[in-house]
Amino acid sequence: MSNFAQETSISFESNGKKLKLESENPFAKYIGEWTLKGDDWSQNWGGQTEHIKIPKHHTVSAGINTKNSLISIIDGPEPNGHIFWTYNPNTKEVHHLSSFGDIRAGNGKGTIDTNGNVTLKLIFEGEPEGTYRIYTYQWLNKDEYNLKSIQFDSNDKPTGLFYGGTFIRVTKDDAVKEILFHGEVIRQAFLDEDIQKIKSLHHPKVIKALGYNDVKNGRDEVIEVLEETFKNYSLEFVENGVESIFFEGNVAVEQTNFSIKGTPKQGGEPFIFSGRTMVTYVRDSESPTGWVTIREIIQQYSD
Repeated sequence: MSNFAQETSISFESNGKKLKLESENPFAKYIGEWTLKGDDWSQNWGGQTEHIKIPKHHTVSAGINTKNSLISIIDGPEPNGHIFWTYNPNTKEVHHLSSFGDIRAGNGKGTIDTNGNVTLKLIFEGEPEGTYRIYTYQWLNKDEYNLKSIQFDSNDKPTGLFYGGTFIRVTKDDAVKEILFHGEVIRQAFLDEDIQKIKSLHHPKVIKALGYNDVKNGRDEVIEVLEETFKNYSLEFVENGVESIFFEGNVAVEQTNFSIKGTPKQGGEPFIFSGRTMVTYVRDSESPTGWVTIREIIQQYSD
């Protein structure tokens, strides 16, 4: 399973009616988090068909404060964007508005069947006048759907341009695996004294409370401390016990107990530093794991 990018979660006030709204929403099957199956994407933008990999794609889809609407935030590799669908129960039509990157705005309408399959006819800014695209969202099972977009010219003939892929639901188990993997990567980076890797795993605006009166504000301060530490000590995590992991949207909070062995580089006896840490992560496309630390509180165990 890939790791993902975005820091945006979707929340709203629904006066206690959220579950009822979701159960009655014609787009209910789409509500959740999604990524590309196997990172696979096929496309033809002119020339030849390409089969490419798009890692860290992440879509969050949510109903909002009516039972006939869905908003999707798409993030990861550029272009990022959003899609808004609304269903008119009188005309049985789905209306679509979308925006990707700087100029790729799309609009149109279509239908949704009783299985949740959606077909749309859309016009996009930046594509030749008179052309349009037929989008199909076809469910394969409750956790997997196929998307395909085919362009047609003004004479309703396919131009040969298309793109599409299969999307799979991201579960909490997947997200837990990502956070555990992130921990493995950062512990190895400490062992290797890989400053650049450690830097890539921290948000630029990270705040770390290393002690009661020792707070580091920003990634540069954190890295400066580590660079000085690595001049004098080798560090190795000899224990790391995960006590809990909590998720809310694209934010994760992990609590662990740990022990770090420090070995002086100029001679001297090794020592053990033990404590408990609470780390807040957010998704980030620039991170090699898809997550970065944005807040951390470290509590040292008393002797």
